[in-house]
Amino acid sequence: MQAGEQEITSREATGWSGGTCAERYDRQINRRFYQAVLTRLLEHAPAIHGRGLDLGCGTGFSTEHLLARIPSVDWHGVDCSLPMLEIARGKPELRRVELREACAEMLPFADGSFDVVVANFSWHWFGEGAGREVRRVLRPGGWLLASVPVRRLSLARGNRALARALLAMRERFVPRTSQGLHLADVPTILPGPVRVSRNELHVESEMFRDGGEMTEVMGDRGALSAIFGAGPAPAIEAPGPLALEWSFAVLHAQI
Repeated sequence: MQAGEQEITSREATGWSGGTCAERYDRQINRRFYQAVLTRLLEHAPAIHGRGLDLGCGTGFSTEHLLARIPSVDWHGVDCSLPMLEIARGKPELRRVELREACAEMLPFADGSFDVVVANFSWHWFGEGAGREVRRVLRPGGWLLASVPVRRLSLARGNRALARALLAMRERFVPRTSQGLHLADVPTILPGPVRVSRNELHVESEMFRDGGEMTEVMGDRGALSAIFGAGPAPAIEAPGPLALEWSFAVLHAQI
Protein backbone atom coordinates (compact mmCIF):
# COMPACT_ATOMS: atom_id res chain seq x y z
CA MET A 1 0.00 0.00 0.00
CA GLN A 2 1.32 3.45 -0.92
CA ALA A 3 2.01 5.99 1.84
CA GLY A 4 -1.11 8.00 2.65
CA GLU A 5 -3.47 5.49 1.06
CA GLN A 6 -6.54 4.18 2.83
CA GLU A 7 -6.89 0.41 2.87
CA ILE A 8 -10.24 -1.16 2.12
CA THR A 9 -11.57 -4.42 3.56
CA SER A 10 -14.19 -6.85 2.34
CA ARG A 11 -16.86 -5.63 4.73
CA GLU A 12 -16.80 -2.19 3.09
CA ALA A 13 -18.09 -3.80 -0.08
CA THR A 14 -21.45 -4.41 1.59
CA GLY A 15 -22.02 -0.64 1.62
CA TRP A 16 -23.01 -0.83 -2.05
CA SER A 17 -23.79 -4.53 -2.48
CA GLY A 18 -26.68 -4.91 -0.05
CA GLY A 19 -30.40 -5.15 -0.81
CA THR A 20 -31.52 -3.42 -3.99
CA CYS A 21 -27.88 -2.68 -4.92
CA ALA A 22 -27.30 -6.40 -5.35
CA GLU A 23 -30.33 -6.59 -7.66
CA ARG A 24 -29.04 -3.71 -9.79
CA TYR A 25 -25.63 -5.35 -9.94
CA ASP A 26 -27.06 -8.58 -11.37
CA ARG A 27 -27.65 -7.29 -14.89
CA GLN A 28 -26.54 -8.47 -18.30
CA ILE A 29 -24.01 -5.69 -18.94
CA ASN A 30 -22.14 -6.70 -15.77
CA ARG A 31 -22.31 -10.39 -16.63
CA ARG A 32 -20.73 -9.64 -20.02
CA PHE A 33 -17.99 -7.56 -18.43
CA TYR A 34 -16.95 -9.99 -15.70
CA GLN A 35 -17.13 -13.03 -17.95
CA ALA A 36 -15.04 -11.23 -20.59
CA VAL A 37 -12.38 -10.48 -17.96
CA LEU A 38 -12.51 -14.09 -16.73
CA THR A 39 -12.00 -15.34 -20.28
CA ARG A 40 -8.76 -13.33 -20.39
CA LEU A 41 -7.78 -14.70 -16.99
CA LEU A 42 -8.27 -18.32 -18.05
CA GLU A 43 -6.18 -17.96 -21.21
CA HIS A 44 -2.95 -19.99 -20.89
CA ALA A 45 -3.99 -21.03 -17.38
CA PRO A 46 -2.35 -24.12 -15.91
CA ALA A 47 -4.28 -27.37 -15.90
CA ILE A 48 -6.35 -27.36 -12.74
CA HIS A 49 -8.34 -30.07 -11.01
CA GLY A 50 -9.70 -30.96 -7.60
CA ARG A 51 -11.37 -28.24 -5.54
CA GLY A 52 -11.67 -24.59 -6.56
CA LEU A 53 -12.80 -21.42 -4.81
CA ASP A 54 -14.37 -18.40 -6.52
CA LEU A 55 -13.30 -15.66 -4.12
CA GLY A 56 -15.63 -12.66 -4.15
CA CYS A 57 -18.17 -14.51 -6.28
CA GLY A 58 -20.92 -11.86 -5.98
CA THR A 59 -24.10 -12.98 -7.75
CA GLY A 60 -22.24 -15.75 -9.52
CA PHE A 61 -21.17 -14.31 -12.88
CA SER A 62 -17.69 -15.82 -12.65
CA THR A 63 -18.91 -19.01 -10.98
CA GLU A 64 -21.28 -19.65 -13.90
CA HIS A 65 -18.41 -19.26 -16.35
CA LEU A 66 -16.04 -21.43 -14.32
CA LEU A 67 -18.60 -24.23 -14.19
CA ALA A 68 -19.05 -24.06 -17.95
CA ARG A 69 -15.35 -23.82 -18.79
CA ILE A 70 -13.90 -26.20 -16.16
CA PRO A 71 -16.73 -28.50 -15.01
CA SER A 72 -14.35 -31.15 -13.66
CA VAL A 73 -13.38 -28.90 -10.73
CA ASP A 74 -15.49 -28.98 -7.54
CA TRP A 75 -16.24 -25.25 -7.36
CA HIS A 76 -17.15 -23.32 -4.20
CA GLY A 77 -17.97 -19.63 -3.83
CA VAL A 78 -17.45 -17.02 -1.12
CA ASP A 79 -18.67 -13.44 -0.82
CA CYS A 80 -19.12 -11.02 2.06
CA SER A 81 -22.54 -9.84 0.79
CA LEU A 82 -25.49 -12.00 1.79
CA PRO A 83 -27.87 -10.26 -0.69
CA MET A 84 -25.42 -11.06 -3.50
CA LEU A 85 -25.25 -14.69 -2.41
CA GLU A 86 -29.04 -14.98 -2.16
CA ILE A 87 -29.30 -14.02 -5.83
CA ALA A 88 -26.56 -16.50 -6.75
CA ARG A 89 -28.29 -19.29 -4.81
CA GLY A 90 -31.46 -18.68 -6.78
CA LYS A 91 -29.78 -19.47 -10.10
CA PRO A 92 -30.48 -23.06 -11.25
CA GLU A 93 -27.02 -23.49 -12.76
CA LEU A 94 -25.40 -22.76 -9.37
CA ARG A 95 -27.49 -25.10 -7.23
CA ARG A 96 -24.70 -27.65 -6.91
CA VAL A 97 -22.16 -25.02 -5.83
CA GLU A 98 -21.61 -24.42 -2.11
CA LEU A 99 -21.86 -20.64 -1.60
CA ARG A 100 -20.82 -19.22 1.77
CA GLU A 101 -20.90 -15.77 3.33
CA ALA A 102 -17.42 -14.81 4.51
CA CYS A 103 -14.73 -12.15 4.25
CA ALA A 104 -11.66 -12.78 2.14
CA GLU A 105 -9.59 -11.89 5.20
CA MET A 106 -11.17 -14.71 7.27
CA LEU A 107 -12.06 -17.70 5.12
CA PRO A 108 -14.11 -20.52 6.74
CA PHE A 109 -11.99 -23.33 5.35
CA ALA A 110 -9.26 -25.58 6.71
CA ASP A 111 -5.63 -25.22 5.69
CA GLY A 112 -4.88 -26.67 2.26
CA SER A 113 -8.54 -26.96 1.23
CA PHE A 114 -8.22 -25.92 -2.41
CA ASP A 115 -6.17 -26.63 -5.51
CA VAL A 116 -7.03 -23.28 -7.10
CA VAL A 117 -8.44 -19.94 -5.96
CA VAL A 118 -9.91 -17.60 -8.58
CA ALA A 119 -10.38 -13.91 -7.79
CA ASN A 120 -11.97 -12.31 -10.83
CA PHE A 121 -11.89 -8.50 -10.59
CA SER A 122 -12.59 -8.70 -6.86
CA TRP A 123 -9.20 -8.28 -5.18
CA HIS A 124 -9.51 -4.49 -4.95
CA TRP A 125 -12.24 -5.06 -2.32
CA PHE A 126 -9.98 -7.16 -0.08
CA GLY A 127 -7.73 -6.09 2.79
CA GLU A 128 -4.14 -7.09 3.31
CA GLY A 129 -5.07 -10.28 5.18
CA ALA A 130 -6.68 -11.80 2.09
CA GLY A 131 -3.33 -12.85 0.65
CA ARG A 132 -2.40 -14.72 3.83
CA GLU A 133 -5.77 -16.47 3.86
CA VAL A 134 -5.53 -17.49 0.21
CA ARG A 135 -2.09 -18.93 0.80
CA ARG A 136 -3.37 -20.77 3.88
CA VAL A 137 -6.30 -22.46 2.12
CA LEU A 138 -4.27 -23.43 -0.97
CA ARG A 139 -2.64 -26.83 -1.03
CA PRO A 140 1.10 -27.03 -1.78
CA GLY A 141 1.43 -26.49 -5.51
CA GLY A 142 -1.96 -24.76 -5.66
CA TRP A 143 -2.68 -21.79 -7.90
CA LEU A 144 -4.07 -18.30 -7.47
CA LEU A 145 -5.61 -16.99 -10.69
CA ALA A 146 -6.50 -13.31 -10.25
CA SER A 147 -7.55 -10.41 -12.44
CA VAL A 148 -6.59 -7.27 -10.53
CA PRO A 149 -7.38 -3.64 -11.45
CA VAL A 150 -4.19 -1.67 -12.04
CA ARG A 151 -3.39 2.02 -12.31
CA ARG A 152 -2.85 3.12 -15.86
CA LEU A 153 -3.33 6.41 -17.69
CA SER A 154 -5.91 6.14 -20.46
CA LEU A 155 -6.87 8.73 -23.04
CA ALA A 156 -10.27 7.13 -23.71
CA ARG A 157 -13.05 9.72 -23.42
CA GLY A 158 -14.76 7.92 -20.55
CA ASN A 159 -11.52 7.72 -18.57
CA ARG A 160 -10.83 11.41 -19.18
CA ALA A 161 -14.34 12.30 -17.94
CA LEU A 162 -13.69 10.20 -14.83
CA ALA A 163 -10.35 11.95 -14.30
CA ARG A 164 -12.09 15.35 -14.46
CA ALA A 165 -14.56 14.21 -11.79
CA LEU A 166 -11.68 13.11 -9.57
CA LEU A 167 -9.90 16.43 -10.10
CA ALA A 168 -13.05 18.39 -9.20
CA MET A 169 -13.16 16.76 -5.75
CA ARG A 170 -9.39 16.70 -5.14
CA GLU A 171 -9.71 18.56 -1.82
CA ARG A 172 -11.66 15.72 -0.21
CA PHE A 173 -10.40 12.82 -2.27
CA VAL A 174 -8.57 10.08 -0.33
CA PRO A 175 -6.41 7.63 -2.32
CA ARG A 176 -7.58 4.06 -1.71
CA THR A 177 -6.04 0.68 -2.41
CA SER A 178 -9.28 -0.25 -4.18
CA GLN A 179 -8.37 2.16 -7.01
CA GLY A 180 -5.84 -0.37 -8.26
CA LEU A 181 -2.22 -1.44 -7.87
CA HIS A 182 0.80 -0.85 -10.02
CA LEU A 183 1.41 -3.80 -12.34
CA ALA A 184 4.80 -4.63 -10.79
CA ASP A 185 3.19 -4.91 -7.33
CA VAL A 186 0.45 -7.36 -8.31
CA PRO A 187 2.46 -10.55 -7.55
CA THR A 188 2.96 -9.32 -3.97
CA ILE A 189 -0.74 -9.79 -3.15
CA LEU A 190 0.21 -13.38 -2.30
CA PRO A 191 2.82 -13.24 0.50
CA GLY A 192 5.82 -15.51 0.68
CA PRO A 193 7.63 -17.31 -2.13
CA VAL A 194 5.53 -17.89 -5.23
CA ARG A 195 6.17 -18.97 -8.79
CA VAL A 196 4.62 -16.40 -11.11
CA SER A 197 3.98 -17.80 -14.56
CA ARG A 198 1.97 -14.83 -15.78
CA ASN A 199 1.60 -11.19 -14.77
CA GLU A 200 0.37 -9.25 -17.79
CA LEU A 201 -1.47 -6.01 -18.44
CA HIS A 202 -4.82 -6.29 -20.23
CA VAL A 203 -7.49 -3.77 -21.13
CA GLU A 204 -11.22 -4.40 -21.43
CA SER A 205 -13.17 -1.62 -23.19
CA GLU A 206 -16.83 -0.71 -22.89
CA MET A 207 -18.91 1.80 -24.81
CA PHE A 208 -21.58 3.94 -23.14
CA ARG A 209 -24.29 6.10 -24.59
CA ASP A 210 -23.21 9.12 -22.50
CA GLY A 211 -21.88 10.09 -19.08
CA GLY A 212 -25.22 9.33 -17.45
CA GLU A 213 -25.21 5.71 -18.57
CA MET A 214 -21.55 5.34 -17.58
CA THR A 215 -22.30 6.74 -14.09
CA GLU A 216 -25.25 4.37 -13.72
CA VAL A 217 -23.32 1.25 -14.70
CA MET A 218 -20.26 2.16 -12.63
CA GLY A 219 -22.53 2.81 -9.65
CA ASP A 220 -24.38 -0.49 -9.99
CA ARG A 221 -21.07 -2.32 -10.42
CA GLY A 222 -19.58 -0.81 -7.26
CA ALA A 223 -16.83 0.97 -9.19
CA LEU A 224 -17.87 4.43 -7.98
CA SER A 225 -17.70 3.25 -4.36
CA ALA A 226 -14.30 1.68 -4.95
CA ILE A 227 -12.94 4.87 -6.52
CA PHE A 228 -14.64 7.64 -4.55
CA GLY A 229 -15.30 5.94 -1.22
CA ALA A 230 -18.42 5.87 0.93
CA GLY A 231 -19.45 9.47 0.27
CA PRO A 232 -21.60 10.58 -2.65
CA ALA A 233 -19.82 10.22 -5.96
CA PRO A 234 -20.16 13.02 -8.51
CA ALA A 235 -22.23 12.56 -11.62
CA ILE A 236 -20.02 12.11 -14.66
CA GLU A 237 -21.47 14.47 -17.24
CA ALA A 238 -20.18 14.07 -20.78
CA PRO A 239 -21.78 13.66 -24.21
CA GLY A 240 -21.47 10.32 -25.86
CA PRO A 241 -20.59 7.94 -27.09
CA LEU A 242 -18.04 7.31 -24.35
CA ALA A 243 -15.41 4.58 -24.43
CA LEU A 244 -14.16 3.48 -21.02
CA GLU A 245 -11.02 1.36 -20.57
CA TRP A 246 -10.64 -0.99 -17.59
CA SER A 247 -6.97 -1.86 -17.06
CA PHE A 248 -6.19 -5.02 -15.14
CA ALA A 249 -3.41 -7.49 -14.50
CA VAL A 250 -3.78 -11.19 -15.20
CA LEU A 251 -1.88 -13.06 -12.48
CA HIS A 252 -1.11 -16.79 -12.38
CA ALA A 253 0.82 -17.58 -9.20
CA GLN A 254 1.66 -20.98 -7.69
CA ILE A 255 2.66 -21.59 -4.09
